[in-house]
Amino acid sequence: MIGIIGAMESEVNGLKAALQNMKTKTTASVEFCAGTLEGKDAVIAEAGVGKVNAAVTAQIMILEYGADAVINIGVAGGLESSLRIGDIVVADKVVEHDMDTTPFGDEPGFITGLERVYMECDERITKILADSAKELGAHTIVGTIASGDQFICRDDQREKLIGVFNAAAAEMEGAAIGHVCVMNGVRFGVLRAMSDCANDDSIVNFPEFEKSAAALSIEIVKRAVEKM
Repeated sequence: MIGIIGAMESEVNGLKAALQNMKTKTTASVEFCAGTLEGKDAVIAEAGVGKVNAAVTAQIMILEYGADAVINIGVAGGLESSLRIGDIVVADKVVEHDMDTTPFGDEPGFITGLERVYMECDERITKILADSAKELGAHTIVGTIASGDQFICRDDQREKLIGVFNAAAAEMEGAAIGHVCVMNGVRFGVLRAMSDCANDDSIVNFPEFEKSAAALSIEIVKRAVEKM
């Protein structure tokens, strides 16, 4: 079973529409849509924005639906210098950039219990996602995606994420899903289409480009699921 999680309606509706034999169930205020996508058993959910919503949704997918692979899709702010709106970042690892126990001598992003800063994405899923994006002609890079409960829209925030974590993109869910998957021993991948460049122009650019960027990520994931 492949679990697919997006934060917003625009990030998952196209996938729900493609599900065959769909059955829906609402748990913890989240609607889960299970069926067949590109010939594979899949469950899709709109988690809501932020790390807690994403984590709750991922855990339910794993426990109630037996998801043995989870893909997080959607939009993000680009940090890597070559990225433009509509480009793609596929994570090879994710980090919770707002996790901070540095007063105790830990590295920024260190997660007590998991004893790590970065959570590694599944190599095969990462390759499938990146190859699928490139096949659709998207400028695609593989790198670190940083997640936190903040919309990154200031140059000082942007520079911190680049300087501390060498992050290629910033969003609000991927690392939380990665955290849950690591705890459960489940493979995961994260794909993001750039809706803005995580800078002072983001408040203007995000509403304009969010839907088109989300639509691209949906097409990539449909192609990727077929290969899994």
